[in-house]
Amino acid sequence: MNYQFASFIYDTHRAQLSGPEGEIALRPITLSVLRHLLENPLRVISHEELLDRVWGRQAVSIGVLSQSIRELRQALGDSARNSAIIETKHKLGYCLLIEPVVIDNANEADAAPSAEAAQDSASMVDAPGSSSRPRSLQWGAALGGLVVVASLLAFWAWRSGYLGNDPLTSGSMRAQEILHDSRPQEPEARSWYALGLDALDAGNLVDARMHFEKVLNREPDSVAAMTSLADTLARSGKLAEARILAKQASELSGPLPRTSQLRVQAFAATLEYRRADAINALQALHQLDRGDADAGFRLAEALMGAGRVAEAGNVLEQMQADTSPRLDRSRLALMQARLVGMRGDHAARLVAAIEAVELAENDHARVDALFEQAVAHQYLGEVAAARSDLELVDALLEKTPWPGATLRREMIAATLLREDGRYAEAIAGFESVAKRAASLGQRSTELGARREAAFVMSSAGDSSQAIDSLKSLLGEQEALGDPRELASTMDVLSVASQHAGDQVAAQEMAQQALRAYLDADDQSGEASVRNNLGMMLARSGRAADAQEQWEKAAELFEQGGDRRGKATTLGNLAVLYARSGRVDAAREANESALEAFRELGATLDVSRLQFNLGVQDRRAGRLANAEQRFREAFDGFSAIGATDFRLQVAASLSELLILRAEPDAAQKLLDSIVMDDKVAPQRRAAIATARAHLFALRGSFESAEASFREARQLRAAAGLEDWVRMSDLDLAELSARQGNLAVAEQAARELRRALLAASDANAAVQAGVLLAGLLSAQERFEAAERLLDELEKELVAHPDALLTLRTELLRAAMRSDEREVALGRVAERAREAGFELLALRAAELGEGELGKSARLELDERGLPIGGMPSSIAY
Repeated sequence: MNYQFASFIYDTHRAQLSGPEGEIALRPITLSVLRHLLENPLRVISHEELLDRVWGRQAVSIGVLSQSIRELRQALGDSARNSAIIETKHKLGYCLLIEPVVIDNANEADAAPSAEAAQDSASMVDAPGSSSRPRSLQWGAALGGLVVVASLLAFWAWRSGYLGNDPLTSGSMRAQEILHDSRPQEPEARSWYALGLDALDAGNLVDARMHFEKVLNREPDSVAAMTSLADTLARSGKLAEARILAKQASELSGPLPRTSQLRVQAFAATLEYRRADAINALQALHQLDRGDADAGFRLAEALMGAGRVAEAGNVLEQMQADTSPRLDRSRLALMQARLVGMRGDHAARLVAAIEAVELAENDHARVDALFEQAVAHQYLGEVAAARSDLELVDALLEKTPWPGATLRREMIAATLLREDGRYAEAIAGFESVAKRAASLGQRSTELGARREAAFVMSSAGDSSQAIDSLKSLLGEQEALGDPRELASTMDVLSVASQHAGDQVAAQEMAQQALRAYLDADDQSGEASVRNNLGMMLARSGRAADAQEQWEKAAELFEQGGDRRGKATTLGNLAVLYARSGRVDAAREANESALEAFRELGATLDVSRLQFNLGVQDRRAGRLANAEQRFREAFDGFSAIGATDFRLQVAASLSELLILRAEPDAAQKLLDSIVMDDKVAPQRRAAIATARAHLFALRGSFESAEASFREARQLRAAAGLEDWVRMSDLDLAELSARQGNLAVAEQAARELRRALLAASDANAAVQAGVLLAGLLSAQERFEAAERLLDELEKELVAHPDALLTLRTELLRAAMRSDEREVALGRVAERAREAGFELLALRAAELGEGELGKSARLELDERGLPIGGMPSSIAY
């Protein structure tokens, strides 16, 4: 459908605005505002209505609406002062001043039935018993009741832990002196140097810089002081200055022992993200002096930063065999904790962290280990235990103040608030960290905390403010010259753009993040962003591109020894394989991922994967297995407080209970759901859709339509175009059940074309089944049979047990001979698979005792025939 107004055309099918000079690029959210204005011309639409309809009751400010109106006016050549198209009604809302012309752009042959078919349809309405297939209209006007159950498989984003594994990351292991040779000689300079090291270790980078600069003013050739100042500058975020100093130190290190030269070379290479050179220098250093434990730790840390986890593990194993009393066993246990954490084994991470606490010989070491213990508890979903760890840290910091550790403690605390959904408190926590970090000269930590605050803003629904904040950060980080930090911010900006519905900007930013991670030679970051980029490409229908990104991500995760990362990517690939009909490949990928997650004790990931496998079992016609998986996923998400995922499973489980003809159980589950505006829009949409299906099943069409439209608005606001089409399909089916056959048929045709074009095979078949039922309802049986032939071919390539049964039921209902036998066979097959609702409906369509018994049972279950979806229910 097209809306023509002034010199512009808005194509609803393509969601594209065109003007005299061609297509006009606008954000999806802005196009949604335009569409609502076009659908409601010549009336004042309040701010509240637009925010509700377009943003779906998210916690957004009126500023996001004002921004979209400004974009529209600019695109249309309109102005607020001299409005010709969109008028501002002060403190009220906006009004479209033009009545658009609605143009139906559907193909005439497809959109309208023939005159003969129209006559047949009219006669059936007048006399439903006149056909040789007398029951056809009675269930066909409802059409076939295709209440859509889409594949609700969830793609998994990947975001590395906020403390990171890079040596330069603010949350890495506390500072250690880089060079022991060429320390200051003059007594006062030696004192300043010691004070500088203490300040650096404490995280007070302002004081550290002051002391090291005083040393160099007194002894400008002290390579130890030069490298320590470079380390301070790097931790402050002044990477360009740090690199210059490190280069000077390297040039002055010639007279020093070979071991000292290698230390300086490794440090300089690390600052420049020449990871291979840094590792080579540290390996040579480690081989020259096996007793230098600090060199071993630095080598392991460098290998971990490069994503070479297996090699890092070998280094730590060699160090474990060292019996020297000088070896810091607590530090070794802490490194092992971080290593297994990179692999995704957070249970083992917790064990190693506890060991590090027990082995710690001073308060600083205990605090370091307790932080690692808290992070492990957090990843295991044990939030209360993580908070207890922080209380122990507080007690230690009260005895031994440590500004840098206080920042890390507040970062973890703010993250726990975020995981609890306490977004306002989390944002305040991260902003407080940013202010403290700035006062200590920790520029990188300051910018990282601001990035985390923006990430939470986006999660809370304030994507516009988050995007503005992140764009400001990008400029500041570009000036600092740290490609890894820049890539991290780009990655979060990509997520925020997704939340804002701007998929194009999200993909572009993800591509930039990928290039930045490549520049930084950060294999872990590259794998992470490739996984997220694959998710965005898949959602936009670019399946081949998504598969390429995910396969590369899986390879990188495997190379780095990150089992959890690889398993996550395999789970995403499984969704893609399932959508394309590669059932065996999907199941193999999912089972491999599930095995890895179970071995890692990853409750969250096991639950997510069980959910995905449950969807696949439903599609394969194994409803008992599907229900078991859904319930395990629901219990797992509930146990760890993962509300967002729990809601998605609740929606899918309620849909499954409807398929099993258990509406009371589905109602009880949905009634137990409590949501607020902070819940992600796609989850709220899933619950609204499940409720709508239940309303429709019971004949409450007005309530069903309201809930379907609520779901559609939420999905549109989130930029989920594929899911918007599923909502449109739900509404088309509902329209059919209300007797609007022509309207429903046109919508079904348009949707089927769109879904085929988007390569969404399963949904395209669903739309086809709806269309076939509509044709049958209008006694256009030959056209219905031809379409069913097409659908059966598509189902061979993309199997789905429920859709197969629906097509068989349509054929059985249209038969003029042995109709009762055919319906009975469908009922039997549906019951064997667990689709009790479909089985009862198939039996109910019969005329004999089977039909009578089914009608009685439907009535007992509270499923009145008048409101009951017909043979293709759900």
